[in-house]
Amino acid sequence: MSSPAPSTLHRPVLAGVSLASLCVMILGASLLPVPYVIESPGPAIDVLGDYEDEKILTIDGGGEHPTYPTDGELMMTTVSVDGGPGYRVTAAEVLVAWFDGTRSVLPRELLYPEDQSAEESSLETSVQMSTSQQDAVAVALDELDIPYEDTVIVAGVETGAPADGVLQPGDRVLRINGESASDTAGFQALAAATPAGQEVEMTVEREGEEQTLQVPTEQADGKPRMGIVLGAGHDFPIDVGISVGDVGGPSAGTMFALSVYDELTPGALTGGKDIAGTGTIDAEGAVGAIGGIRQKMVGARDAGADYFLAPAENCDEVTGHVPDGLAVVKVSTFEEARHAVETIGSTGSTDDLPTCSS
Repeated sequence: MSSPAPSTLHRPVLAGVSLASLCVMILGASLLPVPYVIESPGPAIDVLGDYEDEKILTIDGGGEHPTYPTDGELMMTTVSVDGGPGYRVTAAEVLVAWFDGTRSVLPRELLYPEDQSAEESSLETSVQMSTSQQDAVAVALDELDIPYEDTVIVAGVETGAPADGVLQPGDRVLRINGESASDTAGFQALAAATPAGQEVEMTVEREGEEQTLQVPTEQADGKPRMGIVLGAGHDFPIDVGISVGDVGGPSAGTMFALSVYDELTPGALTGGKDIAGTGTIDAEGAVGAIGGIRQKMVGARDAGADYFLAPAENCDEVTGHVPDGLAVVKVSTFEEARHAVETIGSTGSTDDLPTCSS
């Protein structure tokens, strides 16, 4: 009797080895980093309350501009982003997120420049947050006819840069190397004129006190570099502090402005209701579009909000994606946002307010 051919004997073994190899290859591929980011719902934070055991909004009107007790919640909404500079997501993570209706998968280049570092990204979002807070306070004071002056501020300080630990975001710039200027470009020119290898003398106002600081520099393209961003700011007659930990970006501007206005006016603007929202705001009070609005609506609903203010420019992303139990109102200006909150507060209804589907 003849024996089976060797190929017949080894076929099951070869098939098993091939299958195992294929599984290893698939597993390995699923763990490779891919050029995508994943947006997930972040926390909804009541600006009128506390965050990380610290009061978010503090206002000292110096007696001339009193603050008033309020009620209800005005929630800023956030998005958690995985896959930004310094971090990569894997193909497996993207696949799981793709089938999760509360998350979005986007090409990385839509949100971040290809060569942006984690430090540069952090500085950018810090500057956006600082600027949005300044403009939010300005809009609230404009609505209350409280005058203020335009100025130049340190809008951001890069982590690990020469100025880190010397200058702080929010410092009001008075003089650079003993000279003053009328705008941001003027102060930037004064800083750039510092001789190579020398420190920059910065005179700033911080918490109401004038300080003159010697800021180290490093050379970049033949010019001194402190690692700061100067921006347009305002000198207010009241002290307003807004603290939200490591949260960055410009999208909470509208909710900041509403919260400042609420605390500077008698009664509760919300009528005790829990209202969330999002939207950038500029110094003229225009509400602008933001990213991740679907995730922000989910975060608002999960935090217990019944109402949500959405920028009119985001309506195409809102329609058809509103979570059950959440009423969404579209707004394009601070006046519209204030009117919406007052209407909800007094009636508990959005029936007479504009929506993204109306």
